[in-house]
Amino acid sequence: MVGGGFGGLAAAALLARAGKSVLLVERHDRVGGYGHAFRRGRYLFDSAIHVVGGCEPVAYEGGGLIHRLLSALGVRDQLHFERIDPCYEAVYPGLSLRVPCDLDGFVDAHAEEFPAEEKGLRELVQECLNVRQETLRAAESPASFDLGRLHARFPTLLRYRRATLARVLEEHIESPRLRALLGTLWPFLGLPPSQLSFVYFATMLMSYVADGAYYCRGSFQRLADVLAGSVRANGGEVVLRSPVRRIAVERRRACGIVLENGQRIGASRVISNADLLQTVHELVGAQAFPEPYLAGLARLRPSLSAFVAYVATDLPLERGTTSHETFYYPSWDHDAAHASSLRGLPAWISVTAPTLADPTLAPEGEHLLLLTALVRHGALRWREHKAAMTNTLVAIADRWVGGLAGRVRFQEGATPRTLERYTRNSGGALYGWELSPRHIGPGRPATSTPLAGLHLVGHWTQPGGGVTGVMTSGVQVACEILGREPGLWAAPGG
Repeated sequence: MVGGGFGGLAAAALLARAGKSVLLVERHDRVGGYGHAFRRGRYLFDSAIHVVGGCEPVAYEGGGLIHRLLSALGVRDQLHFERIDPCYEAVYPGLSLRVPCDLDGFVDAHAEEFPAEEKGLRELVQECLNVRQETLRAAESPASFDLGRLHARFPTLLRYRRATLARVLEEHIESPRLRALLGTLWPFLGLPPSQLSFVYFATMLMSYVADGAYYCRGSFQRLADVLAGSVRANGGEVVLRSPVRRIAVERRRACGIVLENGQRIGASRVISNADLLQTVHELVGAQAFPEPYLAGLARLRPSLSAFVAYVATDLPLERGTTSHETFYYPSWDHDAAHASSLRGLPAWISVTAPTLADPTLAPEGEHLLLLTALVRHGALRWREHKAAMTNTLVAIADRWVGGLAGRVRFQEGATPRTLERYTRNSGGALYGWELSPRHIGPGRPATSTPLAGLHLVGHWTQPGGGVTGVMTSGVQVACEILGREPGLWAAPGG
């Protein structure tokens, strides 16, 4: 296994649990990828993940993905997930809405502000549920390619496979403001509603609203460490601070890895959790792949990166008045917000307050805030603008979180260059390839590759970005290797 992000950890843990000989090699000094945490004095910050869904049992389909994975590995009791409710808060000119983390509450909260739209709201949520159910069914029980059977089993996915979120919102909702409000979470997927896949957005939204949104006590590094511990407990190895120089290929088959120190390690299969372009062009070599595959990769667009300001404050924040995740938009125009991100001058911001869920992350009487704005890697000379951008995000947050600027105890910025340096994702891409309709499903590279013995996990492969997406890829690859249907992955013994 090359790389220890959540996709690689999920695959490695399941394979080790099934009795396979597993070696996971990670260049960083800790596993987790974008899920890793870091300390600054008395403060423990998550690098990029704010909230996840599917951490507890639900009334259907055996529970959320993370709950099922941890239960299958026998490590669920090693972690505590704090439920986040409201799921998020949306702040626009003249309106602020705390969105409950349950289906009825989600509809009721929006309908209270836009009562004439209640019927359309309920229809929209039902379509989102249908997408989620069909996506799970497709992942766990692959259908034949008979078109008639596909239409019978996955009518919603087929109807919306090329639809943007904006298009589907327009079909169900009359009010432009309500459409904007319903699209509040678009930064979690990196594209505004006019460009974002409805299918992927619906799956993400329901993972929070239907399954529940959660924060991992002790930071999301705990989740990564428990998965790595499961690998080790089942006889596998996890090696840190060990960059991979190349993936060995013999007789047109991946057959192991060569570490930066020259050590060669043979393997019957290699799984790459690394950046796909680096995997193909640097670790393997483009000559090992057919031209159509390379041409297909060249047509794909990486997602945006982010600028994050990590802040500690002694402001007296409380759950009753401050939400775990709040999005502040200066206008109702998400295309304008996205355009400001492309210019490197974001006009909007999200504010995450993880210490509301886990006070142990900071000393008593202090809170941590993650101030996040999506940006393009090449928009600015980040080395020169890092300090100024950190101050800018604090100033933007101060407009909404009154008194913040004068009560900052610590602040540090992370640029797209920072994210690229620690994860080796090209351009610091947050979600691998962007999550437009043409970049999901069959439009995204499969977990299997044209090079025999080489598999992919993570957000550069199917199904896509986000914790749920990358963990799903890890489960799928483990099932491919074990010769097991995805629906059986949580069975006893593996």
